[in-house]
Amino acid sequence: MSRAIASELLKLRTTRTFFALAAAAVLLGGLIAGLLAAFVPFESDGGQPPGEDLIGLAAFAPLFALVLGLLAVTTELRHGTITPTLLAVPSRTRLVAAKLTAHLIAGFLLGLAAIALDLALVEGLLTARGIESGTTLGEAASWTAGVAAAAALAAALGVGVGALVRNQVGAIVGVLAWLLIAEPLLAIVPRLEQPIARFGIGGLLDGADGMAIEGGADVLAQLPATLVLAGYVAAAALAGAALLRRRDVTA
Repeated sequence: MSRAIASELLKLRTTRTFFALAAAAVLLGGLIAGLLAAFVPFESDGGQPPGEDLIGLAAFAPLFALVLGLLAVTTELRHGTITPTLLAVPSRTRLVAAKLTAHLIAGFLLGLAAIALDLALVEGLLTARGIESGTTLGEAASWTAGVAAAAALAAALGVGVGALVRNQVGAIVGVLAWLLIAEPLLAIVPRLEQPIARFGIGGLLDGADGMAIEGGADVLAQLPATLVLAGYVAAAALAGAALLRRRDVTA
């Protein structure tokens, strides 16, 4: 099993797609947060300090991690590399488990890098401008662990969903459409607003990263959100592995 995980990590380290997604995840939030921290004229009028809002831009990372996970199985099916992969790891359950583990690690590191960069830029630039960020050490630690965990689970969820859907374009478009369009629209419906906020993928990611700022009062607390999201990951991975065992794979 360790060799299968090492092989999946090697695939990640040697593909341009991984580095492109990782760079986008880390730099997008960092660039926006840094520009805002450097140039926006925050007022010292007793309002909410800007630290959490700016550092919260690291929440882009789980979205990119989710796409990374979706590519784990679908790319191999699309390009036919799944055949030699299965020759090396004949057990499809072990293969999904190896991909899941590798992407948990990759997602965690991606989220950790994103939140670390945002924290460094926001705290450094606001301090240089003489503006109080309002961020405590405990909050910084909670957000760091939360964003890293949310990105790890998002990547793992993508692996399971990718194994279920198989079609690369369909998986990516379907998941992003659900997350960015369907869930927000469903949340408009009065009786669905709270369930979607608490148990939708977007709401769970918001809760798990510990940065449920304004408008996020209905999301689950950090630990429950993380546990529910982990349950989604387990369900998707088990279903994906079961379907992969039943389906024929052609080169």
